Amino acid sequence: MADLATLCPGAAWPDYQGGGLLNLMQTLSLELGGPDLGHAPLTSGALAGIGNHRHVCLILIDGLGDAQLRRLGPDSRLRALQRATISSVFPPTTAAAVTTVLTGRSPAEHGLIGWHLLHGEEIIAPLPLYARHPADAGGQEQHRADTLYRARPMFDRLARPAFLYLPDFIAYSPCSRHHAGHAERVAYRGLADGFARLARRLADPQPAFHYLYLPQLDTLMHEQGPDCDAARALLAEIDAAFAALLDEAGQCDAAVAAIADHGFVAAPDAQWLDVDADPELYGLLARPLSGETRLAYCHAKPGSAARFIELARQRLGHACWVVEGSELRTSGVFGPGPAHPDLARRCGDAVLIAKSGWNLRDTLPGEKTLRLAGVHAGVHPDEQAIPLIVYRG
Repeated sequence: MADLATLCPGAAWPDYQGGGLLNLMQTLSLELGGPDLGHAPLTSGALAGIGNHRHVCLILIDGLGDAQLRRLGPDSRLRALQRATISSVFPPTTAAAVTTVLTGRSPAEHGLIGWHLLHGEEIIAPLPLYARHPADAGGQEQHRADTLYRARPMFDRLARPAFLYLPDFIAYSPCSRHHAGHAERVAYRGLADGFARLARRLADPQPAFHYLYLPQLDTLMHEQGPDCDAARALLAEIDAAFAALLDEAGQCDAAVAAIADHGFVAAPDAQWLDVDADPELYGLLARPLSGETRLAYCHAKPGSAARFIELARQRLGHACWVVEGSELRTSGVFGPGPAHPDLARRCGDAVLIAKSGWNLRDTLPGEKTLRLAGVHAGVHPDEQAIPLIVYRG
């Protein structure tokens, strides 16, 4: 990544060689009798021998980056049990990182590289499966799912039964159905219910794997910012439920690991850049932006890529780095393994990588102007670094 280090000074990139989320999933799969995914194992020994426990739990607290845990919960049980700081994937965002957790595949392999991405001729949101462009006519969910999700689920290939505890509003979505595979999905309502359902299962004498997904903190920090008092209070609530779970785990030969998918940074109101406010520049694009507000994939009209890159560097350079899509794709930041057949096309001709504090957007007819107080998916260290928390009883 030497070229990117020159192009994007100070940027934080993922570690796929033993210090990242992908490596954690490789190690977890082998510990639980699952497939060898072909990636390097986790260098940290925090998970060594975890498969010897009757129950193994993986809790994913969406958005709880290492920086958020340090600032919001310095005296928490979660912080006390942190065994390492590891990297997320690229981009550090839910679509990419959670899919890596559920499949054990890198973003390069599974192809879900942003909240919005190019799929066929549509720009879609791969998790809720709606089309941003052209306007969604409805009725396409199953077709999109059948053609979009290519990576094989991991949790139903372990040598023990697997249970996925998911919020009721996503438990039955096409995305959840695919990525759970034949594992059992357990829908829950609210934090307390999610932890309670998991705790009850730990009394079962049959060995099992349990995955609990908690999106609540991420939602709050998007709305109110990563350092708000409400986030501190919510983390305290999560921590209390986590501590209570450990009391149960200690009696049931259960090991518990907790991770995040990404961290967060604040999004100052004055640093939102409307790319579509420049008609000449935006007019060179064949379709709207895809990706994220911290990382925008740009698809230029035929013959216009070079001009777009030149103009973008001149006019947007204060807010973002402009990298050729092919350069980003071949740099290795999306991870190892056989590339998804649509990876190159989804990267586009150019990628706008937001600098610290900045966000990029365009607004289509019928859309409200996007405003968020907290964001992720960029290259700030606070977006990339995530905690690895382990309780072994």
